[in-house]
This record gives sequence, C-alpha cells and structure tokens, in this order.
Amino acid sequence: MLQGIENIVFDLGGVMIDLDRARCVEEFHKIGFTEIDDLIDSYHPKGFLGRLERGDVTNDDFYDYVRRSAGRVIADDEIRRAFTSFLAGIPRYKLQMVRTQRERGFRTYALSNINDVVFPFVRDVLFTQEGLQLDDYFEKAYLSYEMHELKPSPEIYRKMIEKSGMRPEATLFIDDNAENLHTAQELGFHVYMPRPREDFRFLFDDGPGRRYQKRKTVIRNERHIAAIRGGHSE
Repeated sequence: MLQGIENIVFDLGGVMIDLDRARCVEEFHKIGFTEIDDLIDSYHPKGFLGRLERGDVTNDDFYDYVRRSAGRVIADDEIRRAFTSFLAGIPRYKLQMVRTQRERGFRTYALSNINDVVFPFVRDVLFTQEGLQLDDYFEKAYLSYEMHELKPSPEIYRKMIEKSGMRPEATLFIDDNAENLHTAQELGFHVYMPRPREDFRFLFDDGPGRRYQKRKTVIRNERHIAAIRGGHSE
C-alpha cells in the first residue's frame, strides 16, 4: 500500500489528537467567553482565532481579546485551560504507529493549523505520555502559527516541501479535512482522510484495521474528493 512512499505527513488535531469541541465551548462559557461558538472550528479557525493560528497576533493579544469580549478579568491560565480542553488526547497506539513507521525508514512529519496557546500542551503533555519527545515522532512539525500560513492555502504546503526537501509524489498526507486534501492532491501528494477517531493503522498493515484494506484508502482523483466533500468515503 505504501509502495513508492518515502514520507508520511500527519495532521495533528482530528488525526493524531482526538478533539472535543463541545467541552471546549463549555469551558469557555464558564469563564464568560461566549464568542467562542462562532470562532472555534475543527477544520478552519475563524475570525480572531484564525489570526492567532496564522501567527498574525500574539498569545497576549488573544488573552486580551477574550477578556474584552467577556467583560471581566480572567487569568491567562484560565484561558489556556479552557482552550486546551479542546484536546481530548492522543491514543497511545497512534504514537506507537508513528514510531513504527520511523523505525521502518519512513520520514514522518506533522503539518497542523495550530496556535501557540495550545501547542505547548500538545508538545509537553500529549506527546510525552510514553516518556518520549515530539522529535522522537516527527523529523519536523510544521505549524501554521510559525509558518504564517493556514491550510488549505497552497503556500503552507510549498513551504513544507521547500524546507523538508520532500517530493509530493513520494509523500502520503493524512488529514481529516477534504479541502486540505484537495490542495495537497493538486500539488501531487497521495492523500487519505480518516473518519473521526478512526484507527487507520491498516494503511501501514499495522494492526486490527487490516480488515479494512479492501476500502479505497488513498484518494487518487477528483471523483473521490467530490465524494468526500459530499460526506461519503470509500
């Protein structure tokens, strides 16, 4: 299934990291920031949150924005805790899956729309649960707030290609959003979109998901992209 593939690029939220939008919204409501309903999106951050994830504003700018919107004094730590509640955790088998692919000789990367408010929690808590570090899983994590670009903009992919030296035609990109996959495929990547909380180890012949191998696992043409956009997967 991975014939000709040299690199594997993983999205973080929704692929590696399970998400809980409802819990995050609830936690922000508790501190008086109800505007979060209109901003938080599992795929494409909106408004001020989009600017944060593109690195156009600082963490302090965001904290002040939340306080102004809530009309009350809120400690930075309270805001951070509310935001990190969006991250429900990484199943250990996924960490082991990525490590296994590195040991097999694949170059593994992350490409994520993310911000500097929650990323320290991702790096220092979620990716250390097995006593390892983020660098033990990925050769490089390409983060939107550092690259000043957001998926699905082609520029974030081009910057990753340039910095890493990867060849898209030898790279599998795994993301949970069809628009992100569409851009990647137009640039020559092989792509796969897992369902929410899907065990996709079958892509690597790596676990109980082997029974799903008869599914089309790599999207290869516009018809498959259109099917996914319509809410169907093959």
